[in-house]
Amino acid sequence: MILSIYVSGASRPMSNADLQDILTTSRQNNLRDGITGILMWADPMFLQIHEGEACLVENLVARIRRDSRHRHVMALSEQTTDQRLFSDWSMGFKEPDPAHASNKAVFRISRKALAERISSQDGGLFFQIVLAFSLDFIPDLRA
Repeated sequence: MILSIYVSGASRPMSNADLQDILTTSRQNNLRDGITGILMWADPMFLQIHEGEACLVENLVARIRRDSRHRHVMALSEQTTDQRLFSDWSMGFKEPDPAHASNKAVFRISRKALAERISSQDGGLFFQIVLAFSLDFIPDLRA
């Protein structure tokens, strides 16, 4: 099984209906393919983590690359894993809550990291930032 992290920009402004359409389609397809993960949205940027069998995750990322709603799709990390972090969701969803400054700060750090094009050879720093952003979804990371 692999865990894949990628980011892309929105090719146009995204409404709540657009995001809901993406989530509905993603959840149906991911359930069918046994893929779990999370979509993070910080206008105008998508960051996604997908977990599943390698060929199925690679097919999913290829579909996203062809999706006209995405531009500049950039793979950040792909690693093998024995354990799912998002096993309860075919596609979880998170966007920064303006009321929580720490959420916004984490995404600013992530944007800076992306601007500097941190590779998957960063010792796991970017992955740790994503996990910090996802604390709402992974309660056992708080310990």
